[in-house]
Amino acid sequence: MMSSTGGRVRTIYLILLLASVCLTFQSVFAKRGTGDPLWQESVTIAAANKHWVPESAILRIEILDRHSKVEQAEEMLLDFTQEDNGQIPANSHIDLPDPISLNIVGNSPFEPEFQDEISAHPTGENRNILGKQCVKYEYIWDRQDEVLTGAAWLEQERGIPVEIEFSSGACTQFSRRQHVTVIFQGGSCDAWFPLRMTMEIRGGLLTLGRSFRITVDYKAYRKTE
Repeated sequence: MMSSTGGRVRTIYLILLLASVCLTFQSVFAKRGTGDPLWQESVTIAAANKHWVPESAILRIEILDRHSKVEQAEEMLLDFTQEDNGQIPANSHIDLPDPISLNIVGNSPFEPEFQDEISAHPTGENRNILGKQCVKYEYIWDRQDEVLTGAAWLEQERGIPVEIEFSSGACTQFSRRQHVTVIFQGGSCDAWFPLRMTMEIRGGLLTLGRSFRITVDYKAYRKTE
């Protein structure tokens, strides 16, 4: 773990990137709706699983050099039931934003309240993901300031969402491209929720060629009333 001034500066860049991506994810899903039957099955499943919430998550942050080798890494527990920053190691160089911003439950493109803002269509592509035969959908988010494109993999028979991914090409002094992937628990239609979110961030001019990988593994789901 790095303790130099340069390491501290890179950590500040990382904090800004993390906060930016969290805000991007929480507002990420788009326009115009879809009447596709399998997509509508996924919407029904999302509506039936709004009562699941994670109590905690394992957060891993990695800074990668220009050769994609890990230069700095930290791992910590986020407690979504508390208002503090979770159990951050005493020697950590990272002062995280509110961990609640990393709780992505209820912010998928399958939520019923977002359907008037979603444009999605099947591509005809099939793939086996986690032992499930899935079909691919592409969707578009047309925001006021940028357009995000994404893909969703739905279980072929039941429409259970298994994986989504989206990219943002918005260019800032800290990042040039952001790519987010989310894997869902999809064993049954009444126990569906995010398991892992991975953010891959290509650094901008001020990061000196470095990139970032942020992984969040959600734990201890419980039902709310």
